[in-house]
Amino acid sequence: MSVLSLLPVVEGGKEKVQGDVTWLMQDGRAVNVVKGEEALCQAIRLMLEVPRYRYLIYSWQYGSELEELIGGSLETVQQKAPGMIRDALMADDRIRDVTDFSVRKSSDGNAVDIDFTVHTEDGVIQASWTV
Repeated sequence: MSVLSLLPVVEGGKEKVQGDVTWLMQDGRAVNVVKGEEALCQAIRLMLEVPRYRYLIYSWQYGSELEELIGGSLETVQQKAPGMIRDALMADDRIRDVTDFSVRKSSDGNAVDIDFTVHTEDGVIQASWTV
């Protein structure tokens, strides 16, 4: 079972572990159950979104340090972001590797867009993040 799998899902009054099943979060609310690639995509988003070391509920291995890059130069983001993203995502045992980073200024010039490839046990996910 992965590090990010949630608590057992209750079915028919019995607890049953459901592997890569999680809740779809929208506007801070759990709205539906999701599985497989959709659950993993949400996990990737949350791993990058949650600042590492800030919340006691998460282990020190969970989250990212991307927040440190806000306001930094393009060169700093190009140097540090790939390692930070890879470090955050490799904590999940469903993820085998993170490669093919592309870091560039966004079209409005106020942010940096980062594209990368996440290799999972079930396939490949093309992902992007904006700092």
